[in-house]
Amino acid sequence: MISQAIHHQSHYPDSFDPFLPEDVGAVTVARLAETGMTKRYDLHSERGMAITFLMLVDAFKREDAAHIALWIAAYSHVIADMSACNHDPLVHTATYQWADWKLKLPGGENDYSKLRPLLDLAGTAHDHGGGEAAFEEAIQRLRLADTGQEPSELLCEIMLYGQTGADFCSPRGVRVLEGAAGWIDRQDTAAREMLWKNMGELGAWSVVRTLRDVEIARRYAHSDRQFDLTPEIEATHRENVARFLAGRKIQDDALFAPLLRDIKAAKATVTGIVLEPCWAMNGAMLGFASRVQSAAIVRTWQQTGKSYATVDLREALADGFPDPKQMPQLVVVGTSFQSYHSLKADAFNRHLQAYLDAGGRVLWFSGTSLPPAGAFASFRNVMHRDGANSKLPVSDGDFLGAKVDFVGSRVPAPTIQRPAATHAGWHQPFCPWTFKLENQTELRPLVTLDTDATSLIVGAINAKGKLGLLPVYTITPYLFAGDDGPKSPHEPTLDSIGEVFLEASLKALADNP
Repeated sequence: MISQAIHHQSHYPDSFDPFLPEDVGAVTVARLAETGMTKRYDLHSERGMAITFLMLVDAFKREDAAHIALWIAAYSHVIADMSACNHDPLVHTATYQWADWKLKLPGGENDYSKLRPLLDLAGTAHDHGGGEAAFEEAIQRLRLADTGQEPSELLCEIMLYGQTGADFCSPRGVRVLEGAAGWIDRQDTAAREMLWKNMGELGAWSVVRTLRDVEIARRYAHSDRQFDLTPEIEATHRENVARFLAGRKIQDDALFAPLLRDIKAAKATVTGIVLEPCWAMNGAMLGFASRVQSAAIVRTWQQTGKSYATVDLREALADGFPDPKQMPQLVVVGTSFQSYHSLKADAFNRHLQAYLDAGGRVLWFSGTSLPPAGAFASFRNVMHRDGANSKLPVSDGDFLGAKVDFVGSRVPAPTIQRPAATHAGWHQPFCPWTFKLENQTELRPLVTLDTDATSLIVGAINAKGKLGLLPVYTITPYLFAGDDGPKSPHEPTLDSIGEVFLEASLKALADNP
């Protein structure tokens, strides 16, 4: 039973199959349905984590050993996901994209696929050379105790694990990648120790919560009370999330910390870029994957001496964007665009329009979602997607080997050398949109995607030169033929092709009257 729980039931939430009586019991299936949980993957959600805990309490009440083991295994899985290093945006990209592409590490002898085993807790926690000891030490140092929490208090804490886990991971994920790369690439023992320490702490974060919460579940099981996720608890949770999102410090994100530059310190005009802090896994207004490309843009500007300022998304939502007289151009990487908890898309759209009305110019890099409805209304009217579920303008096969041409450029169009689709992950640089610009004068072509069979307009600029929209794959590092991999794995930059697309697009906006 224990072996089954460890090796099989620990993966129970990673399925879109429905809950079945033969797995969890008919009574539990019915109770799960009452809570809105219908498929196993639902257990990853904020409510799902709380419901998983309540199912564990029920199993303890029934003294049902088999289902106790199942729910402990499932609960440990969903908590571990909240602080997993591969849910850091940069580690996620390295694990599922750079490893698939077999990009070269700086030393040239190894590629990122060699890092993948180390970007998983099992790769360090079983390392008798020091990783195992670092993991055990972190568990002892971070251990939590049952302090008598009431159910309403604990359930709110559990539902916030996605946010607090990401908060714990964000200073450590980049260090994990730096350590793993340093060890594989250079056999740097200090880098290996950095890997052990940070990975051990990430693993311990979830272990100590699982152990404590199982202890509390056993305590609750001895009570005659019925434990439920009430509307009042959920309302408190929404307030907690809003408070957390407002209070989290963007400088705690190791991905962004070395790059932040406040416009108040600027002595001349700057180009701005919006940065969104890291929230719970796959949670974002502008898209989970957008953060790596955004960081790559900023670091490229930093290294080339460009005058820039970073704009915290939350400050833009609350106070609007800086005066265009000081920040005449703004870049937004928005692979998706939607409200996220208390971060409202309507507020972003309203402030973006005000910035444009005041004379600002905006360059938007798009993914599978449409850009903001107000500011980009003229673009949305002519954007076309070949099927509701299409992810690229052409098939995967035609995309590979296609050329992406900046209209009017004298530089040869670069060739897409690596596939957008990888075996897993949320980082994939998908953008299905093409533009139908016949019989209209409001927009003009900016970028085309050229295959042997067709040429499609995939980027456009408006006639006033105030708005430009390009697909995110134009600035996805190492998608194109040319550069073989990042010079510093934990410090992403644009590759030479992405830098050309970015600067040519900003120049197109600046050159318009």
